[in-house]
Amino acid sequence: MSSKSVLEHFTVPDDFQNGNTFKGKCMHCGTLISGSYKVTSNFVTHMKRKHRDLYILHSENKEIQPTLTQCIKKSVKYSPSDPKQLEMTNALIMFIAGDLLPLSIVESEEFKNLMEKADTKYQVPSRKHLSSKLLHEKSVEIKNNLVNTLKRAESVCLTIDLWSSRQMRGFLGITGHFILDWAMKSVMICCKRFKGRHTAESIRSEYEEVVTSFEIGFKIAAIVSDNASNMVKAFSIPGFDDFKVDHESSDEEIDDVDKEIEDDQSDDLQLAVQYLAIPATSAPVERLFSTAGKTFRPERCRLADGTFEKLMMVKCNGKMLK
Repeated sequence: MSSKSVLEHFTVPDDFQNGNTFKGKCMHCGTLISGSYKVTSNFVTHMKRKHRDLYILHSENKEIQPTLTQCIKKSVKYSPSDPKQLEMTNALIMFIAGDLLPLSIVESEEFKNLMEKADTKYQVPSRKHLSSKLLHEKSVEIKNNLVNTLKRAESVCLTIDLWSSRQMRGFLGITGHFILDWAMKSVMICCKRFKGRHTAESIRSEYEEVVTSFEIGFKIAAIVSDNASNMVKAFSIPGFDDFKVDHESSDEEIDDVDKEIEDDQSDDLQLAVQYLAIPATSAPVERLFSTAGKTFRPERCRLADGTFEKLMMVKCNGKMLK
């Protein structure tokens, strides 16, 4: 009980002068107690001795009752369009995708408490909002950025492979490799669900759909895959005669390229840009599937295909936006 609040239990004379001593009448027992607004120890002592229950009750209520400032501070949150809200949400998405964490982490009370400690004004998005809107928007942003980057490349080399998860769900993986600004670049083109039989025709159809969506069909300089019969057939059928296809035995081809560069110095730059980006094996796409396998942990076996593809786009290509 504060020195001023104790006077709420006493009747104060109307004609007293501020700062002077007066006698206040206790509202509970009628006892007159001497004191002033500056010195209220006599009033507090009386309440403690004669009306202890009221004193304790009043003290507890005062302790738990939040101040107006505390109420305002607690209730005010960032608006959805606030730069700080957007910045923290973007960091949250990159954190979840980057470390392959379950989207349900935003429902964890411990996580919410952590974010409350970090910034009381931040609104943690719901799991539904995160998966249906925020993750979708981020993956679209990253894909558009990737498409624009690929437009600047003179040629692109691909690695391609098929993979099945422990739940026997098939996936098609494609990675892209190119030289831009005199630096080697490697990106994930796609890691998407592949339904049905793994026939050469199905592989070709999915491949054409992907390269068309990324607008790189006319830039493909080489395709590297394993030597599975369906892969060999998929890129040896009519319509792919213009593409160089390597099946993990590219040493001789690389030697031929070296000889060609020596014989025709005028084409040095063009050949370097086109051929030096060719991976020797399909290892890049195999590493992609390793990441996919970590995403499909047993507790996440029901992860929706669309959500998985978006997570992989953010996970593998998110750094391009930094």
